Amino acid sequence: MIDQQAAIDRPRGRASFGLDAVTAAWRCRLTFLLICAGAGFLSVMLGPDNYWDLRYYHLYAPWAYLHDRYLYDIGPAQEQGFLNPVADLLFYGLISSPLNGWPRVIAFIMGAVHGINAALVFGIVREVVRPVEAVERTTLRAVAWLMGVSGAGFISLLGTTTNDLTSALFVLASLYGLVRVAGHQDGDRPWRGFAAAGFWAGIGIGLKFTSAPLAPGLGAVMLLAAFRRRTAAGVIAYGCAAAVAFVAVAGHHMFTLWRDFGNPTFPYLNQIFRSPYFEPIAIRDDRFIPVGFWQLITFPFRWTIADTYVVVEPAIRDWRAAIAWVAAAAALLALATRYLRGRHRATGAPAPSSGFSLIVTFAAVSYFAWALGFGYYRYAVPLEMLTGVVTVGALTVIFEARRFRIAAALVALAIAASTTVYMDWSRIGHGPSRLPYGDKYVDVEVPPLPDNGIVLIATWDPAAFFIPYANPAVQYLSIENNYLELSQNNKLATEVKRLMREPGRPKFVLNVDAFNPGKLNALLAHFDLKLGASPCEPIRTNLVGHALSLCPVAGN
Repeated sequence: MIDQQAAIDRPRGRASFGLDAVTAAWRCRLTFLLICAGAGFLSVMLGPDNYWDLRYYHLYAPWAYLHDRYLYDIGPAQEQGFLNPVADLLFYGLISSPLNGWPRVIAFIMGAVHGINAALVFGIVREVVRPVEAVERTTLRAVAWLMGVSGAGFISLLGTTTNDLTSALFVLASLYGLVRVAGHQDGDRPWRGFAAAGFWAGIGIGLKFTSAPLAPGLGAVMLLAAFRRRTAAGVIAYGCAAAVAFVAVAGHHMFTLWRDFGNPTFPYLNQIFRSPYFEPIAIRDDRFIPVGFWQLITFPFRWTIADTYVVVEPAIRDWRAAIAWVAAAAALLALATRYLRGRHRATGAPAPSSGFSLIVTFAAVSYFAWALGFGYYRYAVPLEMLTGVVTVGALTVIFEARRFRIAAALVALAIAASTTVYMDWSRIGHGPSRLPYGDKYVDVEVPPLPDNGIVLIATWDPAAFFIPYANPAVQYLSIENNYLELSQNNKLATEVKRLMREPGRPKFVLNVDAFNPGKLNALLAHFDLKLGASPCEPIRTNLVGHALSLCPVAGN
């Protein structure tokens, strides 16, 4: 994708032929590879992933999907264990291979893949920021790119298993493709460029549904690009390609959920599909959604002060969105003032390419959809990565003097870089939150369990990660978690109660942290069971978090 930009590192209208074009193309490819390699090395430096979600469901979900466990086990990874695991297959494949014994190699691969995001931002920057003078062009592009790829979201998530950056790279690829096709660089058949952009969008949203709030922004940009190219075929091609790609990465998983539970998004949207396996209620995390119009408009300024549970659970401070917000508003005001005064831009003063308006449209529409839908920072990483482009593009509108544009851009970058507080996902920081590399990326040892056994898991804490390393002939049942409760009478809760009362099967209960026999016996009493006399056996792992052990149950 990036190499197609190689021949346009100069004002539009100048053709590049022969050796110059070939050299430019290879230089662009090399830059692409260097960016990805740099991201891979940075991922290695940041350390292996140990975040809650990895222990929560990113290990169990792909294993359960591949081994058809949705109705054999009962939700040990809680509600998130039913999310589309296709994006997890890369990491799961790596740790299931001999490379698990080379943890730094896995960290590099994961970081390099996520680095494609930074390469795509590099391409978008070159497409949008186009001053004529070489020094200004290089400086402004560098500022726009560095500001975008140094944010609290991108850096802290680099190389992790949250899949936000995996989904984001396809969203950004779609946006980049639309900006290019709108710029008249795809010959006489623009529908091909629209189809490619739609294909990337379908993959990105299919891999992680929390990317869906970015779809309206992509749709708005697609319509604007189609209007500029005067093509209805482009709209159709984009929509069809997006649908095909979405089905390719999410269709089988949704079909599996429909076959097993009668709800293709189980347990989500069950107020619509009303699967008997769960309550007919909506599951939604609205902890971070801004309240009221004023908070919605000023939301980016709320995370300019370091704090927890503002826009994400860990402490964060990032001024990029606020800076881009102010710059864009000032640019709009400057344009309005010039229009009212009947002034035109001074001769020779550069303006951002027509792609700038597309980037601003995407950012604005996607921001409101994201803020009203989730308001959770991780899901808005593509918007964070575009803050540099928006800021620098706006500065070229605001200032007509070259020195002011360069000075303002450098100041914006300095403020953003010096004020950022990166989120600690149990791998960034100091002291115990930094997880050192071991002999394996993931190392789990589970005590032997009998083939016909049952393990009861009753906790909101992340615990399902051990199951892929345990006896697969055992059933793992979960209750009293973030979606199933003993008080419920849906099919899953009822099945847990039935299986726990089934005689003749050896049973175990998972203990989390300090041994609390009173709490465990109170839980088991619901099934007319109690703890056995044998001691609990620990589950050993290099993943730092809660201490887990398996306790035998008497009275079978």
